[in-house]
Amino acid sequence: MQKIYNVYYNLGYWFLLLIVLVFVGFYTSYFSVIFQSTATIIHIHFTLMALWIAMLIAQPFLIKFQKRALHRMLGKMSYGLVPLVLLSGFLMVRRSYYFLVEDLQQKAAQGLNQLNHNQILQQAAAYEAIAFFYLSWFALFYSLAIINRRKSAIHARFMLATALPLLGPTVDRIVFFNFKLPGYIPYELPSFLIIDTILAILLWHDYKNKRPTKTLWVCLTIYLIGQVLYFIVPHTVWWQYFVTFVMKPNP
Repeated sequence: MQKIYNVYYNLGYWFLLLIVLVFVGFYTSYFSVIFQSTATIIHIHFTLMALWIAMLIAQPFLIKFQKRALHRMLGKMSYGLVPLVLLSGFLMVRRSYYFLVEDLQQKAAQGLNQLNHNQILQQAAAYEAIAFFYLSWFALFYSLAIINRRKSAIHARFMLATALPLLGPTVDRIVFFNFKLPGYIPYELPSFLIIDTILAILLWHDYKNKRPTKTLWVCLTIYLIGQVLYFIVPHTVWWQYFVTFVMKPNP
């Protein structure tokens, strides 16, 4: 009888690809200028993300090689690490938001754009929307993975879904720095398509091997709904109000 390849049992090998993607994606904006003067929060966020990626890689290997006690210990450590990742991610978004607002205000004062104050805030809020979506996906799927930590099959699929938001910032940067897309194609679209394709392939794999597909359908549905909302919500007034509110107090 032919042995069925278990993707989730070997997730550690697949997660190793994140190291290559992160290096390529962030080479221009981070690694090539790492020794130059920059905001401390950038290094803090990168260090926390590196620890999270290391944990993502280690956990499936610990299960694969029957180190379950260590797997559980690292899992409990993530209860502290993930909130720090989310907080540092938010602080990165906040820094980027106010940098963009200040830049647009200076250009308006110089007559380089015709934006009023509300238009500047709306443009800055729309620009930061993608980061809010990635952080929200990450937080949601991590929460679902922890809630289902005693159901190994469901837990593994939600943890995989937790890793997929990492593709966004990396693939977006690879596309932005290396490819010139037509103006009508958003730079986020390739990463969205890659995420959806991975989930669709895994769905087919589980369906073909007569495994439950409900968890992956939940993951794919959440991603698809979020992706559709991303192309609609950031251009609304209430999104501007929301972002302006959560970014307070002004620095």
